[in-house]
Amino acid sequence: MPIFGQGVNYYAFSIPIWLVAGALVLLVDARRCKEAGRRKDERFARFAGWLNISLGVVFLIREWVV
Repeated sequence: MPIFGQGVNYYAFSIPIWLVAGALVLLVDARRCKEAGRRKDERFARFAGWLNISLGVVFLIREWVV
């Protein structure tokens, strides 16, 4: 609920979650898929991990600028 034009900023919570989740997906999930020989799952895990990291960085830069 906005008070005097201000609202709750959830980016402070979501940015670290995006960054940590992306790193975990890349380090854990993609590696396990590669070891198991699941090529499609590995490719998707890498895509999802880099997407999370990219979103985290984009929103982090947005928070610094705004």
